[in-house]
Amino acid sequence: MQERDKKILIINTFGIGDVLFSTPLVRALKKNIPDAHIDFMCNRRAQYILENNTNIDGIIIFEKDEFRNELKRSKIAFIKKIYDFIKRIRLKKYGLVVDLSLGYQLSLLTKVLGIKKRIGFNFRNRGRFLSSKLEIGGFDDKLVIEYYLDLLRLIGITDRYETELDLAVSSELEKWADNCISENILLGKRLIGLAPGGGKSWGQDASYRRWEPENFSYVARSLLDKREDLFFLIFGAGDEVGLCNLIEKGLTGRVINLCGKLLLPQSIALIKKCELILCNDGGILHIAASQKAKTVSIFGPVDDRVYGPYPPSPRNKVVVADRVKCRPCYKSFKYTTCQTHECLKEIDREKVLKLMEKSLNS
Repeated sequence: MQERDKKILIINTFGIGDVLFSTPLVRALKKNIPDAHIDFMCNRRAQYILENNTNIDGIIIFEKDEFRNELKRSKIAFIKKIYDFIKRIRLKKYGLVVDLSLGYQLSLLTKVLGIKKRIGFNFRNRGRFLSSKLEIGGFDDKLVIEYYLDLLRLIGITDRYETELDLAVSSELEKWADNCISENILLGKRLIGLAPGGGKSWGQDASYRRWEPENFSYVARSLLDKREDLFFLIFGAGDEVGLCNLIEKGLTGRVINLCGKLLLPQSIALIKKCELILCNDGGILHIAASQKAKTVSIFGPVDDRVYGPYPPSPRNKVVVADRVKCRPCYKSFKYTTCQTHECLKEIDREKVLKLMEKSLNS
């Protein structure tokens, strides 16, 4: 491999879960090319997932909204921002780009900048500017991570090594989490996390992947009635405060609602301290799996066989509505809007409660 080819740029501008799914690919690259310099392009929200990853040398932030806002403010400022962004990539003199964006814009940019090797997926001809590509109609028959790792065959890498998700918590955050637990008199408590949201990737349609908050309250309240050593922490983003408040009201004592009060790194540090997490599918599920917390996750329209917790393990239990024939309806990166949400409504909260108890007893 030529020296320039060892300068690698990985592009994944999707959400937290998708960026975490990229980390086994990063590790495989580093193991097979030990002296590679690997940079990662991601959105601002996901950068915290990568900051302490020892396989990554640099992070490049790409936020479409920031470019749009700059354009609204000033055309000159917009042009300068684009110029500075392009200049930063050009100066790196990358020899290889692994483009996971599923679009054509960034692969076109890297082609124009003269990067010879550009690998990625060709979905609906959006990979037309890649030098080597894998044809896909969507992610539909295996876990996303397996699709990502398949790309490495395009550059002759078939040895994948271990494939767990990489998400390191700094020693400073570990200390902060320990202090937080001590200050709230939680030492000796078995911490259980509740995450009733679904992340930001579905925007205004996030409700399509959310189990009803009353169900979260019911499961948590039932566990509190049976066990005196449990304590619940509620996690969520700022736009999920109302949802999390409903759950907090449904519980009496032994709960702290952290929704909207923490930065992402702080949430990760406290999730690591939890024994078990009950959540919908989304970023928090994959954060919890990466920190070796046990999980019970609710999957509605999304296929758990593709986007489920990784690696597959008895520690991570998935609940779906088996008798709802229209699920999963999220296919080829689109989902079917509906009024019934049967794939979530048909999930039995008693079944979820039993799985939570099983996890606590194992």
